[in-house]
Amino acid sequence: MYANLSESIKRRMLLELRQFWSKDPKYRDFLVHNIQGRYSFEERPQQAIILKSTSANPIMFAADHYQGVIVSHCHLARVFGKSGTSIEWIREDGLAIQDNSSTFPSAPGVYYIEVLSETYSYGGVPGEYLVFYVDPLLDMLDENPTLMDPLTYEVSAGSFHPGSLQVYEMPGNIPWYSGINYQADADTGRIILTEPLSSGTYLSVDYRYAGTTTGPFPVEENGANNSAIPGVVLAFGRKAEEGDIMAVIVTDRREEAALEYGGRWEMSLEFDVMARDVYAQGEITDRTLMFLHEELRARLSSSGIEITNVSMGGEAEEIYDDVGDDYFYTANISVSLMTDWAAYKPLSRSLNRVLPHTVSSAQMVSGLSDAQIGELVGSPSGLRLNESLQLIEIRDPWYRDRTKAWDMIR
Repeated sequence: MYANLSESIKRRMLLELRQFWSKDPKYRDFLVHNIQGRYSFEERPQQAIILKSTSANPIMFAADHYQGVIVSHCHLARVFGKSGTSIEWIREDGLAIQDNSSTFPSAPGVYYIEVLSETYSYGGVPGEYLVFYVDPLLDMLDENPTLMDPLTYEVSAGSFHPGSLQVYEMPGNIPWYSGINYQADADTGRIILTEPLSSGTYLSVDYRYAGTTTGPFPVEENGANNSAIPGVVLAFGRKAEEGDIMAVIVTDRREEAALEYGGRWEMSLEFDVMARDVYAQGEITDRTLMFLHEELRARLSSSGIEITNVSMGGEAEEIYDDVGDDYFYTANISVSLMTDWAAYKPLSRSLNRVLPHTVSSAQMVSGLSDAQIGELVGSPSGLRLNESLQLIEIRDPWYRDRTKAWDMIR
């Protein structure tokens, strides 16, 4: 974790310094290419800014680093028999939700992400790259199937994924079972009842059906994609491999999606500024100090990186040419900063319905008539009306209004 975090901080700091000095007509031709993270020169450059070392101390907010529960429309799941290492983490795309009238832009369901190696033009350069495809298996919840005749109903999607169909008799929310109450054909989407529904009742069905496959999309190492599944940010690390499959589960309401663990690092970065001319070294040092302290501090704060102190160490001179009695001049800049880290442990489950029955009692009830059910209510069999149980949902009030997405990636 420290290596990844410190490396990302160093790359960001070097990028910011290069962009700053690239706007200076006096120094950009000689200095920008020599703003580096190591002394990797065959000979001493005329001018350079070198990020030579980093160090860090952890700050623990809790003994086990536990922070809380992430509530989201989407969460990440592994697929049995696959490595499940290609996607590091996922988040809601707050801007996509905002642009979609504050509703999640993708339909609920399971979106399978399959990584393949193909010939692909990436950045205008054709070659063999890792790409991924999205195969959605969409949810249809609480649908009233179309009545074809007293014994035949049909789902609106025309077909459903085998094994995904759940049939309920309403308004009692009584689950029905294949082979007892009905027979179903996944290819045609038809449901054949054993006997007609009684007066005042109707059917409700839940099922999944295949959506349209999209792709290919490039797998960017240590990069993110927020277009493959609208509303979801997919973050890839450096462990993507051909043949891996992972799943993104999208729900129509926010649910507890992951446990969050996190903390903070206090980091220190040491820069060396060098130049052949003592006046150039002083100017580069002074302007770099002011840029880090005044301009970059505010910019990095919005990215979760807080610069707490910028200080200058001692100046020195070293021999550049023994024969010519020539020198180059150095100065040291120290930057102290703080940044947070977080890791997520996905909670791969989703609730579609809550039924006031055990499986055994539901199977028993599914084969009974209304009169027989009425005789059992209140009997020693344990069957009870839902209203008589007086059960309410338990919700921690701390999480009640914490369902907004603050991560906005364009």
